[in-house]
Amino acid sequence: MLNSVNEIPGVAKYLIQDGLITQESLQPILSTSLQEKCSLVSYLVRNNILSSQEILNCCVKYFALPVFDLINFNPNAAHDDLINIELMLRHRVILLYRDKHALHVGISDPTNHSAISALSFQTGLSIRPMLVCEARLAHLLSSLARSNRIESALSKITPIEDKASKYDTTDDDDGPLSEFVNGLIDDAVEQHVSDIHIEPFTENCRIRFRRDGLLYEVATIPPHFATRIITRLKIMSHLNIAERRLPQDGRIQIQQLDIRINSCPTLFGEKIVLRILDASKIKLNIDDLGLTDLQKKLFLSKLIQPQGLILVTGPTGSGKTITLYSALHFLNHIERNISSVEDPVEIELSGINQININPRIGLDFSTVLRSLLRQDPDIIMIGEIRDTQTATIAMQAAQTGHLVLSTLHTNSAIETITRLQSMGIAAYHFISSVSLIVAQRLVRKICSYCKQAGCEHCHQGYQGRIGIFEVIPLTEKIKSLILAGENSQALLDAVKQEQWMLLWDAGMEHVKNGITSYAELLRVAGNGETPCYQN
Repeated sequence: MLNSVNEIPGVAKYLIQDGLITQESLQPILSTSLQEKCSLVSYLVRNNILSSQEILNCCVKYFALPVFDLINFNPNAAHDDLINIELMLRHRVILLYRDKHALHVGISDPTNHSAISALSFQTGLSIRPMLVCEARLAHLLSSLARSNRIESALSKITPIEDKASKYDTTDDDDGPLSEFVNGLIDDAVEQHVSDIHIEPFTENCRIRFRRDGLLYEVATIPPHFATRIITRLKIMSHLNIAERRLPQDGRIQIQQLDIRINSCPTLFGEKIVLRILDASKIKLNIDDLGLTDLQKKLFLSKLIQPQGLILVTGPTGSGKTITLYSALHFLNHIERNISSVEDPVEIELSGINQININPRIGLDFSTVLRSLLRQDPDIIMIGEIRDTQTATIAMQAAQTGHLVLSTLHTNSAIETITRLQSMGIAAYHFISSVSLIVAQRLVRKICSYCKQAGCEHCHQGYQGRIGIFEVIPLTEKIKSLILAGENSQALLDAVKQEQWMLLWDAGMEHVKNGITSYAELLRVAGNGETPCYQN
């Protein structure tokens, strides 16, 4: 038990003196951080007890050390053989630069004297510590650790330059190849990545991750390594490794991971994209989608109706699938017969009859829908309306006592109306079947740990995504305009007059509530005057 402030070890003493933590709370914090083999500063930031900036400000006050800003720092440019990645990870420091007299290193805890001593002993040089932001330090160390794992795994793979035998795999190579591929997938899952892109070019092969909708590079590897890795992935997903001229689709299942893989021939070889779905991390809760209270109330009111067509619209990657599955999860009760027609089934839901279409054998959306209507359905979910035939059947089902949910690729709720009309759907069919149109996008959420500084929990200061929505019911006013053949501008004016929230307005609510940033909203939704609302 610590009886006085003077007995408190390390930086904790100064944090207490500044009133950032209390002496009473310190003991359990120290015990838990020790159990987790985590430094005190790292534990405080990782668990959102203190921010990196608060700790940095405190250290600046009590220690005569310069501050180094890591925001635009590239750790690879500061590489020095004397202090390798393992050393930096072990001592939680980062090499900043080297001059004639010393190695300058970034450190978030200036009382970590053992790290400075160890580095000085191992390098034989004087070590000059500089204060850095813990969140950013953790992020850079995590990135370096990932690069180190990739390089280590690559070093174990034997390159095969002979093009005639490059699709051969041997037992000797299976271990290193598996280590690399499994490590790549593990890294992606750990970072909440949705897609892995493996892209061959003339001199190298680029590997990129898509996180929260944006791609970023994680590694570049030699082309002959890439060939072996791509072959390994094709074997794992039961694709034809000899076929390199045509695209192929496959699937890898690892415990709760469902990985869809697609190969596509490019100028310099096959590009591979892996889409990762981690069932253990998917939350199908309408409360978590990002709807405002009024939007959620309206959405639920239409979901509990016995019939009608609810359309969820937006471009690819806008979160439509999760919205539909959340709706199905809400509706999934023993007294209801629920079926879905999808291409492909994205998430398996117990209690729902899910059907994968297969156009190669004639099992398309319209064929399955006709069959389902003879299966005594209460609720039907159609993965996507792609043609007039599917749209017509969906509307007929909605008019004859069924609740139908589906998606459409349009930019806004208003454009959904004009799109279906252009597909040949008569206005009177549309207004008698469609009950609600939901348009959506996904915006990145500001990281709750670092507040846009960048840390091990986030990418570029953002962590996770949330939806912004338009939830537009077909009111009598809107129906009359549709029947009169009015254009999209007239429909938009009516929506505004009735004060239904548009995408930009919904996004601004998230900005005001500190959930996302204005810059992120601009990136996703434009400036509120997007082309989809203009004649």
